[in-house]
Amino acid sequence: MDESSARDLLETALGEEPPIGPIARNSLRAGIGLRRRVRMRRAAGGAAAVAVAAAVIPAATGVFGHTSVGPHPETLPRTPSGTAYVINSGGGTVTPIDLATNTAGTPIDVSGEPVAMAIAPDGRTAYVASGAANSGAEPTSAQTVTPIDLTTNTPGKPITLAYPADAIAIAPGGRTAYVINGFPSTSLTPIDLATKTAGNPITLRADPEDIAMARDGKSAYITIVTGTKTAQGAFLSFFDFATFDLATNKLEKPVKLSNGGPEAIAIAPDGKTAYVVSQSSSSMAAVTPINLTTNKAGEPIKIGTRPMPKGVFGQPLAIAISPNGTTAYLADGASGTVTPIDLATDTALKPIRLSGKPGSDAIAISTNGAAAYVANQPSSTVTPINLTTNKAEKPIKIGHGWDSGFEAIVTAP
Repeated sequence: MDESSARDLLETALGEEPPIGPIARNSLRAGIGLRRRVRMRRAAGGAAAVAVAAAVIPAATGVFGHTSVGPHPETLPRTPSGTAYVINSGGGTVTPIDLATNTAGTPIDVSGEPVAMAIAPDGRTAYVASGAANSGAEPTSAQTVTPIDLTTNTPGKPITLAYPADAIAIAPGGRTAYVINGFPSTSLTPIDLATKTAGNPITLRADPEDIAMARDGKSAYITIVTGTKTAQGAFLSFFDFATFDLATNKLEKPVKLSNGGPEAIAIAPDGKTAYVVSQSSSSMAAVTPINLTTNKAGEPIKIGTRPMPKGVFGQPLAIAISPNGTTAYLADGASGTVTPIDLATDTALKPIRLSGKPGSDAIAISTNGAAAYVANQPSSTVTPINLTTNKAEKPIKIGHGWDSGFEAIVTAP
């Protein structure tokens, strides 16, 4: 997709298309490859990085007529603290932002074209996965995971991967990272973080899309795409959520997702519920709660979005959850909004609109819960949102135009 088409995706509401899942495509893999190329281009990333931090919101009226009353907003800290790290895919860098002053620091060079990032539990090292731009190509030296020392903002020697990277997560113990391998692989690569070496890819029975870690460190949660061939020779794509046992390296019985291609996973702080974001139709997003105790999906929370151009899949969607479990924040790149969701009632509240040419491509929350930060590809900015008032503040300028490609944002103390 060229630059003009990408701009149209975010700035122009074009015609409707039929609902997305399941989608008949010429082949399952070709469909996955298309969606991932679109996702990389519009910069939501294989995994929109979620920073867990305390956040509450004032009473508001939901877009579907429901009312939610949360904790008093005065309990929130007034000034954000910590640092945000923004992936610039086109520039091959990670930019730190001082959240107390909203000041962007010197970009950190990393290997390849970065698409996802995770921070070790001790907060000292970040790991940046690169290589989704090579989807469908032979392995190259650009398919790597680059460690960054966060005390000095210095990149270390890249860890070479056998396949392109699409997402990354780190087990709670901090010993192992797991990389979702991009198309054409159907595998997951473990990385020993003590020795900085990649293990043998673990072949899965379906194409993995995104990954999040269980709080107990025994499992990971992976969204996957499976397919079946019809009598007419076409393929139907189906979307699942599955627990991955880290001891046996096996996927357990999946939970069926009925709302199109999954874009992101967020786990509630108590570890009991996962929230999977997907594009339900050309003008609707869905957040599906999944009870991790019973392995059952609840009723999807539906949120209206700007219609997508015909034939375009992979709407920019990302999610972050407050650590007290009261609120999720859904970033919608097509509409340029962030929608709070009351998780006690599974109710979507009034959207927060961002100014300028926002993309709302990735979202994270400051570690003290005072603000959310939204990475916008079209304007090469990061927009702070005051979570006491639910108001967007002055964007922070980063990068140099459309070749920035903000794939992810994460925060650290």
